[in-house]
This record gives sequence, structure tokens and C-alpha cells, in this order.
Amino acid sequence: MGTERRQRQKANRQQRIQDLDKQVRRQSVTRKGLLIGLGVAALFVVLVLVAVLGGDDGGNDDPPVTTSGAVTDTAEDTAPDTGVEDSAADITG
Repeated sequence: MGTERRQRQKANRQQRIQDLDKQVRRQSVTRKGLLIGLGVAALFVVLVLVAVLGGDDGGNDDPPVTTSGAVTDTAEDTAPDTGVEDSAADITG
């Protein structure tokens, strides 16, 4: 009888060791998964904060829009452009 009992004890001990090993591996994988997931989430939060808080300061950094060299006549300026400016300084001397 002692040998059957001893065999059961050995088998049960081996089963407990295997179960504990599985549990430790499962906890390790879970812990690593949580750490990686939290790291990715933290990186995402940092990137969003940088995008929202940093970057554009509200100023107009775009280069000014230039038009072609053509001059358009307005209602005030109906005379053709002669290239000579009429100014008070030219008239007086």
C-alpha cells in the first residue's frame, strides 16, 4: 500500500509544480502585456499633448500671396499709366 500512496504523492506534487509554473508564466505574460499596453497609451497621450499644446502659435507663418505684375485700374485711376508719378514735390520744383 505504501508504494501506491507514494506514487500518488509524487504525481500530485508534479501536478502542483506544473500548475504553479503555468500560473507564473500566465502572470508574467499578463504583466508584460499590461506594461506594453500602458506604454503605448502613454506615448499616444504624449503625442496628442504635443500636437495640441505645441506647434502652431496662432501666427500666420504662410508666405504672402503674390499676384502677377499686372496693374488693375480702379475707379479712381482711369488715366493710363505713363510711368511718371504726379506729386506735389515735382510740381513745385
